[in-house]
Amino acid sequence: MKPPSTGRERILREAIRLFAERGYDRTSVPDIQEAAGLSRGSGALYKHFPSKEDLLATAIDQFVDTSREGRAELGETTLSIDESSRRLVERMLEKLSANRDVLRILWRDLEHFPALKASARGEIMQSTYLAVAEWLRERQRQGELRPHDSEAIAAVIVGSVAMFRVFEAIWGERAIEISDERFASAWGDLLLGGLRPRPV
Repeated sequence: MKPPSTGRERILREAIRLFAERGYDRTSVPDIQEAAGLSRGSGALYKHFPSKEDLLATAIDQFVDTSREGRAELGETTLSIDESSRRLVERMLEKLSANRDVLRILWRDLEHFPALKASARGEIMQSTYLAVAEWLRERQRQGELRPHDSEAIAAVIVGSVAMFRVFEAIWGERAIEISDERFASAWGDLLLGGLRPRPV
């Protein structure tokens, strides 16, 4: 059974939801307090977070931590290339889905927060691309994939997974009615079909 959320967790959860639905600028501290079950004018939010911006930063930091966990998993796998590639895309889809509201916030609200934007770009986007590129290079070194431009391939494959989820987060529905399972299968077919060593 999942333990009950603390006041801090509840405030953060409701803030993320409201930022995603309304936008950061259109969400007030009293709105967040009310959504979290607190009195609008109590100032109780400040017992847990020094400011509304700190709530936004905490949401981004949590997404950064999720991305780091995903990158660590890449280096741990001892699965075959078929299993490993499938697991890679499935885990990416899961982690992005769990952060759907934060995806909307990243897409729409970070323009006025350059430090948060730089952190998201570096720690979530760029580091993930580089980790996948290293995963591809390691599979190439093991002879499971033919020689290729790992960084360029990583940009293509990570970008496709990310945008599959981003479109869903922004529009509230999928651009095309394809299940995660079908997406992961097609993604693996393209990756492995294009990069398996060619018979000599």
